[in-house]
Amino acid sequence: MLLVAGLTACGTGNDGKPTATPSTPGSAATETGISAACADAAFDLMIDQINGAETPDSRPDACAGLTDAQWSQAIDEAGDKVLAAREATSDGVDVEAPTEARYEIGEEARNRGTVVTVKKVREVSSITFDGADKQAGADAKYVILETVVRNDTKASMDLTCSLPIVNALIDDQARRFDSVEDLSGVLGNPECNAQLQPGFKDEMKFVYRVPEDANIVLWEFEEYDLEAEVVPSLVDLT
Repeated sequence: MLLVAGLTACGTGNDGKPTATPSTPGSAATETGISAACADAAFDLMIDQINGAETPDSRPDACAGLTDAQWSQAIDEAGDKVLAAREATSDGVDVEAPTEARYEIGEEARNRGTVVTVKKVREVSSITFDGADKQAGADAKYVILETVVRNDTKASMDLTCSLPIVNALIDDQARRFDSVEDLSGVLGNPECNAQLQPGFKDEMKFVYRVPEDANIVLWEFEEYDLEAEVVPSLVDLT
């Protein structure tokens, strides 16, 4: 059960003095003596606490006249309402969304069953692609992420000719760059349709063509899944 911390058990106002129960006409009291206004205020208070907002030490004014037992019940009911709202993913309930997991270069970065270790980041003017030298061109450069990918899922992965890992390179202007097409052509990468089986790992280069003056700061990746909303993981490249 969710608990609201820091609230006094007695019915006091913001100045610490007892406050009478509001006598707003038409405020419908429930059978427990908890008004609808108080129930809403307790719910809002709990949502604020879940989202990390600062909350007062005293009860909401709408609940100031409750007994300790009634206040405890109001909090219990508000907690049940929050849990039900989260399970139903109701619109309008401002519950903090999951945040991206953040990692550093050299750490095993996980996104569900996909585990990637970024070993090195390089900036070059050309790459070896399909056995030939390929230039980035004027005012451009290639950024290469040398990684090791471990398959901790329940099925095989095609790292270069499918989309098992959704990814983007991000610069300090929040611009997002896609990797070059046909990563199987990059020297040292797995061949097209070379299935990485569960429990195995392989070296993989993610290559991006970006403006020459781009200051790259993050790499974002997530496991590809059409049936679920996946929160991406971030690797700090600075």
